[in-house]
Amino acid sequence: MSRVITIEPYNSHWVNAYNDEMVNLKDAFPEEILFVHHIGSTSVPGLAAKPIWE
Repeated sequence: MSRVITIEPYNSHWVNAYNDEMVNLKDAFPEEILFVHHIGSTSVPGLAAKPIWE
C-alpha cells in the first residue's frame, strides 16, 4: 500500500479552518478543554505544509 503525501504552498485559509475546528472542540467539550493550540507546519505563516490541522 503506497501513501501519497502532498505538500502545498502556505494558505492563509488554514488559520480560519483551525479556528473553526477550535470552536467546535470547545463547544463539544466546554468543561474539559482549557486551551487549544495550533501546532505543526500549517501554523507557520509562509511555510509549505501538508494540509492537515494538528
